[in-house]
Parts: sequence; structure tokens; C-alpha cells
Amino acid sequence: MKKTFLYIALMFITLTTAQNTDYIGHYEKKIKSNDGFVLEYELNIKADSTFTFHSFRNIGQLNSVDENSYAKGTWKIIKNIIHFYTDKETDLDEKHQLNFTNSRGRMDHKDKKLFRFYHSDIFWVDKLTLTKIE
Repeated sequence: MKKTFLYIALMFITLTTAQNTDYIGHYEKKIKSNDGFVLEYELNIKADSTFTFHSFRNIGQLNSVDENSYAKGTWKIIKNIIHFYTDKETDLDEKHQLNFTNSRGRMDHKDKKLFRFYHSDIFWVDKLTLTKIE
């Protein structure tokens, strides 16, 4: 009985750890048009349960101005879904102004290199799909 319980506990730990490591990596999406429009997203999910996010936008018109948005915080896996959290006290500052709390996503079931946000309070992050680079 003890051996069976130990085996089940070890399998659970192994599966949980393996699922968490699937998410770790660098994700991005880049859109560029011939008229100079540029839109770039980068998400880094780190093994220490932290993340960083960067968005860059340049609309490419006469008065084009580079726009950068940043976020950082922590993440955890609940039932194969990654949940992002931003602590208002420690993660938000002059540079990192995006609050990712209530943002959730998961790996695409068919293409394991695609990460999809399926919910976010940030309207332009909601439904965003990024490709795993590393």
C-alpha cells in the first residue's frame, strides 16, 4: 500500500512539473506592413514563476511615435491554464504599467508552439496568439 501511494505521488509530481516546464520560454508575434506599420509582442515565461511582457507599436504614419508597454509579475498553472498576476505594490512602476491580473492562456492543443490568451482585462491582449521561439 505504501509503495502504491509513493508511486502515485511521484507520478503526480512528475506530471505537474512537466506541464509547468512546457510553458517556460520566449514567445513573440511581429506584424509589419509595407507602409511602416509595426506591431510587436514579446512574452517571457520564466522557470522561477515570473514573467515579463513587452508590446511595441509604431503606426508608420507621418507623425509616427514609438509606443512601448511593459508588464511583469508571476504566473501559476491551474488545470493546464496559466494564470498571470501583477502585484500592484511590487510589479507596477513607471515602466511596467500593464496589470496582467485576470489574464489567462494556454498552449494550443494542435500546435504546441502557440500560446493563446483566451481572457485578459487588457482588451488588446485578450485573444492574442504568440509563437514560442525558445
